[in-house]
Amino acid sequence: MWPSGLRQFHAIKWFADKAPVVIGCRPFMEQGMTARVLPVCASEDVETSAKPDAPLLADSQFRAVWLSGIVIGIVRWLEFLAVGIFAYDVTGSAFLVALLALLRFLPLALFGIFMGALADISDNAKLLRVGFALAGVVSVVMTGLFVFEIATYWHVALAVFASGTLWATDLPVRRKLIGEIAGLDRLAEAMAIDTATSNGTRMVGPLIGGLAYQWVGGTGIFALGVVFYALAWVIMGVVKRPLPSAAAGGHGSWFMRPITSAWHAFKYAIGDREVMSILGVTIVFNIWGFPMLSMVPVIGKEELGLSASTIGVVGALEGTCSFIGAVLIAKFIKPAYFRRLYYYGTCMLICLVFIMGILPGFWILAFGLMGAGFAGAGFATMQSTLIYLVAPLEMRGRLLGLITICIGSGLIGFANIGYLADTFGASNALWINALEGVIPMIWIGVRWQQLHGPPKS
Repeated sequence: MWPSGLRQFHAIKWFADKAPVVIGCRPFMEQGMTARVLPVCASEDVETSAKPDAPLLADSQFRAVWLSGIVIGIVRWLEFLAVGIFAYDVTGSAFLVALLALLRFLPLALFGIFMGALADISDNAKLLRVGFALAGVVSVVMTGLFVFEIATYWHVALAVFASGTLWATDLPVRRKLIGEIAGLDRLAEAMAIDTATSNGTRMVGPLIGGLAYQWVGGTGIFALGVVFYALAWVIMGVVKRPLPSAAAGGHGSWFMRPITSAWHAFKYAIGDREVMSILGVTIVFNIWGFPMLSMVPVIGKEELGLSASTIGVVGALEGTCSFIGAVLIAKFIKPAYFRRLYYYGTCMLICLVFIMGILPGFWILAFGLMGAGFAGAGFATMQSTLIYLVAPLEMRGRLLGLITICIGSGLIGFANIGYLADTFGASNALWINALEGVIPMIWIGVRWQQLHGPPKS
Protein backbone atom coordinates (compact mmCIF):
# COMPACT_ATOMS: atom_id res chain seq x y z
CA MET A 1 0.00 0.00 0.00
CA TRP A 2 2.79 2.40 0.92
CA PRO A 3 5.83 3.16 -1.30
CA SER A 4 8.80 0.90 -0.60
CA GLY A 5 12.27 2.01 0.40
CA LEU A 6 10.96 4.27 3.17
CA ARG A 7 11.30 3.98 6.92
CA GLN A 8 8.11 3.19 8.74
CA PHE A 9 7.14 4.48 12.10
CA HIS A 10 4.08 3.94 14.23
CA ALA A 11 1.07 6.17 13.87
CA ILE A 12 -2.22 6.41 15.66
CA LYS A 13 -5.15 6.47 13.26
CA TRP A 14 -8.79 6.64 14.24
CA PHE A 15 -10.72 4.59 11.71
CA ALA A 16 -14.32 5.28 10.74
CA ASP A 17 -15.56 3.91 14.06
CA LYS A 18 -12.57 4.28 16.32
CA ALA A 19 -10.50 7.31 17.37
CA PRO A 20 -9.07 10.58 16.01
CA VAL A 21 -6.38 10.43 13.36
CA VAL A 22 -3.04 11.22 14.89
CA ILE A 23 0.42 10.53 13.62
CA GLY A 24 2.90 10.05 16.42
CA CYS A 25 1.70 13.09 18.38
CA ARG A 26 2.32 12.78 22.11
CA PRO A 27 -0.67 14.88 23.31
CA PHE A 28 -3.02 12.50 21.51
CA MET A 29 -1.35 9.42 22.94
CA GLU A 30 -1.66 10.80 26.45
CA GLN A 31 -5.44 10.83 26.19
CA GLY A 32 -5.46 7.03 26.48
CA MET A 33 -7.71 6.63 23.46
CA THR A 34 -8.11 3.30 21.74
CA ALA A 35 -6.29 3.25 18.44
CA ARG A 36 -4.85 0.93 15.83
CA VAL A 37 -1.17 1.08 14.92
CA LEU A 38 -0.47 1.52 11.23
CA PRO A 39 2.62 2.20 9.14
CA VAL A 40 2.97 5.63 7.64
CA CYS A 41 5.57 6.82 5.17
CA ALA A 42 8.36 9.00 6.45
CA SER A 43 11.11 10.48 4.37
CA GLU A 44 14.57 9.99 5.76
CA ASP A 45 15.65 13.57 5.62
CA VAL A 46 13.11 15.08 7.98
CA GLU A 47 14.90 17.15 10.58
CA THR A 48 13.05 18.33 13.65
CA SER A 49 14.09 19.93 16.92
CA ALA A 50 16.52 17.84 18.90
CA LYS A 51 14.68 18.29 22.19
CA PRO A 52 10.95 17.50 21.85
CA ASP A 53 10.22 18.80 25.35
CA ALA A 54 12.00 22.15 24.85
CA PRO A 55 9.79 25.28 24.72
CA LEU A 56 8.84 26.04 21.14
CA LEU A 57 9.42 29.76 21.48
CA ALA A 58 13.00 29.05 22.58
CA ASP A 59 13.64 27.53 19.16
CA SER A 60 14.99 30.35 16.97
CA GLN A 61 13.85 28.71 13.73
CA PHE A 62 10.32 28.15 14.94
CA ARG A 63 10.23 31.68 16.30
CA ALA A 64 11.32 33.11 12.94
CA VAL A 65 8.71 31.23 10.91
CA TRP A 66 6.03 32.06 13.49
CA LEU A 67 6.91 35.77 13.64
CA SER A 68 7.02 36.06 9.85
CA GLY A 69 3.48 34.66 9.78
CA ILE A 70 2.35 37.33 12.25
CA VAL A 71 3.90 40.13 10.19
CA ILE A 72 2.43 38.91 6.89
CA GLY A 73 -0.94 38.26 8.55
CA ILE A 74 -1.16 41.86 9.72
CA VAL A 75 -0.43 43.11 6.20
CA ARG A 76 -2.98 40.74 4.68
CA TRP A 77 -5.85 41.80 6.92
CA LEU A 78 -5.12 45.53 6.99
CA GLU A 79 -5.12 45.42 3.18
CA PHE A 80 -8.27 43.29 3.10
CA LEU A 81 -10.32 45.90 4.93
CA ALA A 82 -8.66 49.06 3.57
CA VAL A 83 -8.82 48.15 -0.12
CA GLY A 84 -12.49 47.24 0.36
CA ILE A 85 -13.21 50.73 1.71
CA PHE A 86 -11.16 52.26 -1.13
CA ALA A 87 -13.05 50.25 -3.73
CA TYR A 88 -16.43 51.31 -2.37
CA ASP A 89 -15.31 54.95 -2.19
CA VAL A 90 -14.23 55.07 -5.84
CA THR A 91 -16.84 52.75 -7.42
CA GLY A 92 -19.87 52.64 -5.10
CA SER A 93 -20.33 49.00 -6.15
CA ALA A 94 -20.68 46.19 -3.62
CA PHE A 95 -19.87 43.73 -6.41
CA LEU A 96 -16.52 45.40 -7.16
CA VAL A 97 -15.71 45.34 -3.44
CA ALA A 98 -16.38 41.60 -3.42
CA LEU A 99 -14.36 41.22 -6.63
CA LEU A 100 -11.23 42.38 -4.81
CA ALA A 101 -11.71 39.61 -2.27
CA LEU A 102 -12.29 37.20 -5.16
CA LEU A 103 -8.99 38.25 -6.77
CA ARG A 104 -7.21 37.71 -3.46
CA PHE A 105 -8.51 34.13 -3.35
CA LEU A 106 -8.00 33.31 -7.04
CA PRO A 107 -4.25 32.52 -6.71
CA LEU A 108 -5.06 30.02 -3.96
CA ALA A 109 -7.21 28.07 -6.38
CA LEU A 110 -4.78 28.47 -9.28
CA PHE A 111 -1.45 27.90 -7.55
CA GLY A 112 -2.18 26.13 -4.23
CA ILE A 113 -1.35 22.57 -5.26
CA PHE A 114 1.62 23.76 -7.33
CA MET A 115 3.00 25.60 -4.28
CA GLY A 116 2.49 22.44 -2.24
CA ALA A 117 4.39 20.37 -4.80
CA LEU A 118 7.22 22.92 -4.78
CA ALA A 119 7.26 22.78 -0.98
CA ASP A 120 7.87 19.02 -1.11
CA ILE A 121 10.95 19.40 -3.34
CA SER A 122 12.37 22.86 -2.49
CA ASP A 123 14.04 24.88 0.26
CA ASN A 124 10.89 26.21 1.93
CA ALA A 125 12.63 29.06 3.77
CA LYS A 126 14.10 30.44 0.53
CA LEU A 127 10.75 30.01 -1.21
CA LEU A 128 9.09 32.19 1.43
CA ARG A 129 11.78 34.87 1.22
CA VAL A 130 11.37 35.10 -2.54
CA GLY A 131 7.63 35.58 -2.04
CA PHE A 132 8.14 38.30 0.58
CA ALA A 133 10.57 40.15 -1.70
CA LEU A 134 8.23 40.09 -4.70
CA ALA A 135 5.27 41.25 -2.59
CA GLY A 136 7.43 44.10 -1.24
CA VAL A 137 8.23 45.24 -4.78
CA VAL A 138 4.51 45.32 -5.62
CA SER A 139 3.85 47.44 -2.52
CA VAL A 140 6.62 49.88 -3.52
CA VAL A 141 5.01 50.32 -6.95
CA MET A 142 1.54 50.82 -5.44
CA THR A 143 2.85 53.37 -2.94
CA GLY A 144 4.30 55.36 -5.84
CA LEU A 145 1.01 55.24 -7.75
CA PHE A 146 -0.87 56.60 -4.73
CA VAL A 147 1.76 59.29 -4.05
CA PHE A 148 1.38 60.61 -7.60
CA GLU A 149 -2.40 60.19 -7.39
CA ILE A 150 -2.69 57.96 -10.43
CA ALA A 151 -3.78 54.77 -8.65
CA THR A 152 -7.09 53.30 -9.88
CA TYR A 153 -9.35 50.49 -8.81
CA TRP A 154 -7.71 48.16 -11.35
CA HIS A 155 -4.20 48.93 -10.10
CA VAL A 156 -5.36 47.92 -6.64
CA ALA A 157 -7.00 44.80 -8.10
CA LEU A 158 -3.65 43.68 -9.60
CA ALA A 159 -1.89 44.32 -6.28
CA VAL A 160 -4.52 42.26 -4.47
CA PHE A 161 -3.95 39.36 -6.89
CA ALA A 162 -0.20 39.53 -6.17
CA SER A 163 -0.91 39.51 -2.43
CA GLY A 164 -3.11 36.45 -2.92
CA THR A 165 -0.25 34.67 -4.69
CA LEU A 166 1.89 35.12 -1.58
CA TRP A 167 -1.02 33.87 0.55
CA ALA A 168 -1.02 30.68 -1.53
CA THR A 169 2.33 29.78 0.07
CA ASP A 170 1.14 30.05 3.68
CA LEU A 171 -0.34 26.59 4.27
CA PRO A 172 1.78 24.40 2.00
CA VAL A 173 5.08 26.18 2.69
CA ARG A 174 5.06 28.15 5.95
CA ARG A 175 2.77 25.84 7.95
CA LYS A 176 4.69 22.83 6.63
CA LEU A 177 7.88 24.44 7.93
CA ILE A 178 6.28 24.88 11.33
CA GLY A 179 5.38 21.19 11.49
CA GLU A 180 8.87 20.11 10.44
CA ILE A 181 10.63 22.35 12.94
CA ALA A 182 8.31 21.47 15.83
CA GLY A 183 8.33 17.73 15.23
CA LEU A 184 5.42 15.40 15.82
CA ASP A 185 5.74 15.51 19.60
CA ARG A 186 5.10 19.27 19.62
CA LEU A 187 2.88 19.53 16.55
CA ALA A 188 -0.40 20.23 18.38
CA GLU A 189 1.21 22.98 20.46
CA ALA A 190 2.92 24.53 17.43
CA MET A 191 -0.25 24.63 15.33
CA ALA A 192 -2.25 26.06 18.25
CA ILE A 193 0.28 28.85 18.82
CA ASP A 194 0.43 29.74 15.13
CA THR A 195 -3.35 29.62 14.68
CA ALA A 196 -3.96 31.78 17.75
CA THR A 197 -1.57 34.49 16.62
CA SER A 198 -2.80 34.22 13.03
CA ASN A 199 -6.29 34.92 14.32
CA GLY A 200 -4.85 37.77 16.35
CA THR A 201 -3.64 39.42 13.15
CA ARG A 202 -7.27 39.52 12.02
CA MET A 203 -7.85 41.73 15.05
CA VAL A 204 -4.83 43.99 14.61
CA GLY A 205 -4.88 44.17 10.81
CA PRO A 206 -8.38 45.65 10.29
CA LEU A 207 -7.83 48.08 13.15
CA ILE A 208 -4.58 49.40 11.64
CA GLY A 209 -6.07 49.32 8.16
CA GLY A 210 -9.14 51.35 9.05
CA LEU A 211 -7.16 53.98 10.96
CA ALA A 212 -4.39 54.22 8.37
CA TYR A 213 -6.82 54.56 5.48
CA GLN A 214 -8.79 57.28 7.27
CA TRP A 215 -5.63 59.25 8.07
CA VAL A 216 -3.37 58.78 5.02
CA GLY A 217 -5.42 56.83 2.45
CA GLY A 218 -4.02 54.19 0.11
CA THR A 219 -0.50 55.62 0.28
CA GLY A 220 -0.19 54.68 3.94
CA ILE A 221 -1.65 51.22 3.41
CA PHE A 222 0.88 50.18 0.79
CA ALA A 223 3.77 52.00 2.49
CA LEU A 224 3.06 49.88 5.57
CA GLY A 225 3.13 46.86 3.27
CA VAL A 226 6.66 47.74 2.14
CA VAL A 227 7.85 47.93 5.75
CA PHE A 228 6.16 44.71 6.86
CA TYR A 229 7.28 42.64 3.86
CA ALA A 230 10.88 43.81 4.37
CA LEU A 231 10.66 42.89 8.06
CA ALA A 232 9.35 39.40 7.25
CA TRP A 233 12.16 38.92 4.71
CA VAL A 234 14.77 39.78 7.35
CA ILE A 235 13.17 37.56 10.01
CA MET A 236 13.16 34.51 7.73
CA GLY A 237 16.88 34.92 7.09
CA VAL A 238 17.77 32.90 10.20
CA VAL A 239 15.86 29.80 9.05
CA LYS A 240 18.11 27.11 7.58
CA ARG A 241 16.50 23.84 6.54
CA PRO A 242 17.87 20.85 4.63
CA LEU A 243 16.51 20.21 1.16
CA PRO A 244 13.89 17.43 1.06
CA SER A 245 15.23 14.18 -0.38
CA ALA A 246 12.66 14.56 -3.17
CA ALA A 247 14.56 17.65 -4.33
CA ALA A 248 17.59 15.57 -5.18
CA GLY A 249 15.74 12.71 -6.79
CA GLY A 250 12.61 12.18 -8.80
CA HIS A 251 11.95 12.13 -12.50
CA GLY A 252 11.19 14.85 -15.01
CA SER A 253 12.09 18.50 -15.32
CA TRP A 254 11.84 21.11 -12.57
CA PHE A 255 8.57 22.22 -14.18
CA MET A 256 6.95 18.80 -14.70
CA ARG A 257 7.86 17.27 -11.34
CA PRO A 258 5.56 19.57 -9.28
CA ILE A 259 2.73 18.91 -11.74
CA THR A 260 3.21 15.14 -11.54
CA SER A 261 3.43 15.30 -7.74
CA ALA A 262 0.25 17.38 -7.60
CA TRP A 263 -1.59 14.74 -9.63
CA HIS A 264 -0.53 12.04 -7.15
CA ALA A 265 -1.93 14.15 -4.31
CA PHE A 266 -5.26 14.53 -6.11
CA LYS A 267 -5.53 10.76 -6.56
CA TYR A 268 -4.70 10.14 -2.91
CA ALA A 269 -7.29 12.65 -1.69
CA ILE A 270 -10.07 11.31 -3.90
CA GLY A 271 -9.51 7.81 -2.55
CA ASP A 272 -9.68 8.85 1.13
CA ARG A 273 -13.12 9.80 2.49
CA GLU A 274 -11.61 11.38 5.59
CA VAL A 275 -9.48 13.74 3.52
CA MET A 276 -12.42 14.53 1.24
CA SER A 277 -14.58 15.43 4.24
CA ILE A 278 -11.93 17.79 5.59
CA LEU A 279 -11.57 19.41 2.18
CA GLY A 280 -15.36 19.64 1.84
CA VAL A 281 -15.78 21.60 5.08
CA THR A 282 -13.05 23.98 3.92
CA ILE A 283 -14.93 24.57 0.67
CA VAL A 284 -18.22 25.30 2.47
CA PHE A 285 -16.52 27.68 4.92
CA ASN A 286 -14.89 29.64 2.11
CA ILE A 287 -17.90 29.78 -0.23
CA TRP A 288 -20.76 30.36 2.22
CA GLY A 289 -19.12 31.51 5.46
CA PHE A 290 -15.99 33.62 5.18
CA PRO A 291 -17.16 35.88 2.26
CA MET A 292 -19.50 37.66 4.67
CA LEU A 293 -16.45 39.70 5.80
CA SER A 294 -16.39 41.46 2.42
CA MET A 295 -19.84 42.87 3.21
CA VAL A 296 -18.74 44.50 6.48
CA PRO A 297 -17.40 47.69 4.77
CA VAL A 298 -20.52 47.85 2.58
CA ILE A 299 -22.98 47.39 5.46
CA GLY A 300 -20.96 49.78 7.62
CA LYS A 301 -20.82 52.57 5.02
CA GLU A 302 -24.11 52.14 3.18
CA GLU A 303 -26.59 50.83 5.77
CA LEU A 304 -25.14 52.06 9.08
CA GLY A 305 -23.25 55.21 8.03
CA LEU A 306 -20.08 54.34 9.97
CA SER A 307 -16.67 55.97 9.53
CA ALA A 308 -13.70 54.01 8.19
CA SER A 309 -12.10 53.83 11.63
CA THR A 310 -15.32 52.56 13.24
CA ILE A 311 -15.67 49.93 10.52
CA GLY A 312 -12.08 48.90 11.33
CA VAL A 313 -12.94 48.52 15.03
CA VAL A 314 -16.05 46.46 14.24
CA GLY A 315 -14.10 44.33 11.77
CA ALA A 316 -11.44 43.73 14.41
CA LEU A 317 -14.03 42.11 16.73
CA GLU A 318 -14.03 38.97 14.59
CA GLY A 319 -10.24 38.65 14.77
CA THR A 320 -10.21 39.39 18.51
CA CYS A 321 -12.65 36.59 19.28
CA SER A 322 -10.86 34.25 16.86
CA PHE A 323 -7.68 34.81 18.85
CA ILE A 324 -9.42 34.20 22.18
CA GLY A 325 -11.17 31.14 20.77
CA ALA A 326 -7.93 29.61 19.50
CA VAL A 327 -6.28 30.11 22.91
CA LEU A 328 -9.22 28.43 24.66
CA ILE A 329 -9.17 25.56 22.17
CA ALA A 330 -5.46 24.98 22.72
CA LYS A 331 -6.01 24.87 26.49
CA PHE A 332 -9.24 22.93 26.89
CA ILE A 333 -10.26 20.96 23.78
CA LYS A 334 -9.31 17.29 23.78
CA PRO A 335 -8.11 15.57 20.60
CA ALA A 336 -11.18 13.31 20.50
CA TYR A 337 -13.27 16.39 19.65
CA PHE A 338 -11.05 17.90 16.97
CA ARG A 339 -13.22 16.74 14.07
CA ARG A 340 -16.44 17.90 15.69
CA LEU A 341 -14.94 21.27 16.53
CA TYR A 342 -13.92 21.68 12.90
CA TYR A 343 -17.31 20.64 11.51
CA TYR A 344 -19.68 22.25 14.01
CA GLY A 345 -17.63 25.46 14.17
CA THR A 346 -18.39 25.89 10.47
CA CYS A 347 -22.09 25.09 11.07
CA MET A 348 -22.21 27.76 13.77
CA LEU A 349 -20.66 30.32 11.43
CA ILE A 350 -23.29 29.65 8.76
CA CYS A 351 -26.04 30.19 11.36
CA LEU A 352 -24.51 33.49 12.52
CA VAL A 353 -24.21 34.80 8.96
CA PHE A 354 -27.94 34.06 8.53
CA ILE A 355 -28.79 35.97 11.75
CA MET A 356 -26.67 39.00 10.78
CA GLY A 357 -28.51 39.15 7.46
CA ILE A 358 -32.06 38.59 8.68
CA LEU A 359 -31.75 41.03 11.65
CA PRO A 360 -29.59 43.91 10.35
CA GLY A 361 -28.26 46.50 12.79
CA PHE A 362 -25.07 47.73 14.44
CA TRP A 363 -25.21 45.55 17.55
CA ILE A 364 -26.30 42.44 15.67
CA LEU A 365 -23.39 42.98 13.29
CA ALA A 366 -20.95 43.50 16.18
CA PHE A 367 -22.09 40.49 18.22
CA GLY A 368 -22.42 38.40 15.06
CA LEU A 369 -18.81 39.11 14.14
CA MET A 370 -17.74 38.20 17.66
CA GLY A 371 -19.58 34.88 17.44
CA ALA A 372 -18.18 34.32 13.96
CA GLY A 373 -14.71 34.79 15.43
CA PHE A 374 -15.23 32.03 18.00
CA ALA A 375 -16.81 29.73 15.41
CA GLY A 376 -14.06 30.42 12.92
CA ALA A 377 -11.42 29.62 15.54
CA GLY A 378 -12.66 26.04 15.69
CA PHE A 379 -12.42 25.77 11.93
CA ALA A 380 -9.06 27.52 11.54
CA THR A 381 -7.34 25.68 14.39
CA MET A 382 -8.26 22.27 13.05
CA GLN A 383 -7.99 22.80 9.29
CA SER A 384 -4.27 22.39 8.70
CA THR A 385 -3.81 20.28 11.85
CA LEU A 386 -6.16 17.54 10.65
CA ILE A 387 -4.65 17.42 7.17
CA TYR A 388 -1.11 17.44 8.55
CA LEU A 389 -1.95 14.50 10.80
CA VAL A 390 -3.79 12.31 8.28
CA ALA A 391 -1.32 12.84 5.41
CA PRO A 392 1.65 10.58 4.67
CA LEU A 393 4.72 12.58 5.64
CA GLU A 394 6.17 12.90 2.14
CA MET A 395 2.82 14.21 0.82
CA ARG A 396 2.04 16.83 3.46
CA GLY A 397 3.02 19.83 1.37
CA ARG A 398 0.81 18.70 -1.50
CA LEU A 399 -2.23 17.92 0.66
CA LEU A 400 -1.82 21.27 2.40
CA GLY A 401 -1.70 22.64 -1.13
CA LEU A 402 -5.07 20.99 -1.77
CA ILE A 403 -6.40 22.75 1.32
CA THR A 404 -5.11 25.98 -0.20
CA ILE A 405 -7.02 25.25 -3.42
CA CYS A 406 -10.16 24.67 -1.37
CA ILE A 407 -9.59 27.99 0.39
CA GLY A 408 -9.36 29.44 -3.10
CA SER A 409 -12.93 28.29 -3.72
CA GLY A 410 -13.74 31.45 -1.77
CA LEU A 411 -13.54 33.26 -5.10
CA ILE A 412 -16.88 31.59 -5.96
CA GLY A 413 -18.26 32.74 -2.61
CA PHE A 414 -17.13 36.33 -3.06
CA ALA A 415 -18.54 36.46 -6.59
CA ASN A 416 -21.81 35.00 -5.30
CA ILE A 417 -22.20 37.33 -2.33
CA GLY A 418 -21.18 40.32 -4.45
CA TYR A 419 -23.89 39.53 -7.01
CA LEU A 420 -26.46 38.99 -4.24
CA ALA A 421 -25.50 42.30 -2.60
CA ASP A 422 -25.85 44.26 -5.83
CA THR A 423 -29.21 42.59 -6.51
CA PHE A 424 -30.83 42.39 -3.06
CA GLY A 425 -28.69 44.56 -0.77
CA ALA A 426 -25.75 43.62 1.49
CA SER A 427 -27.76 42.40 4.52
CA ASN A 428 -30.10 40.30 2.39
CA ALA A 429 -27.07 38.83 0.65
CA LEU A 430 -25.86 37.46 4.00
CA TRP A 431 -28.93 35.39 4.87
CA ILE A 432 -29.44 34.15 1.31
CA ASN A 433 -25.78 33.14 1.14
CA ALA A 434 -26.03 31.30 4.47
CA LEU A 435 -29.08 29.32 3.37
CA GLU A 436 -27.17 28.10 0.32
CA GLY A 437 -24.52 26.56 2.59
CA VAL A 438 -26.88 24.47 4.69
CA ILE A 439 -27.37 21.56 2.26
CA PRO A 440 -23.66 20.82 1.58
CA MET A 441 -22.92 20.91 5.32
CA ILE A 442 -25.65 18.36 6.00
CA TRP A 443 -24.33 16.15 3.19
CA ILE A 444 -20.77 16.27 4.55
CA GLY A 445 -21.97 15.52 8.08
CA VAL A 446 -23.83 12.43 6.92
CA ARG A 447 -20.90 11.07 4.89
CA TRP A 448 -18.12 11.81 7.39
CA GLN A 449 -18.23 8.55 9.31
CA GLN A 450 -15.45 9.42 11.78
CA LEU A 451 -17.33 12.52 12.88
CA HIS A 452 -20.03 10.59 14.71
CA GLY A 453 -18.06 7.97 16.59
CA PRO A 454 -17.78 8.57 20.36
CA PRO A 455 -14.27 9.10 21.74
CA LYS A 456 -12.68 5.94 23.12
CA SER A 457 -10.97 5.90 26.44
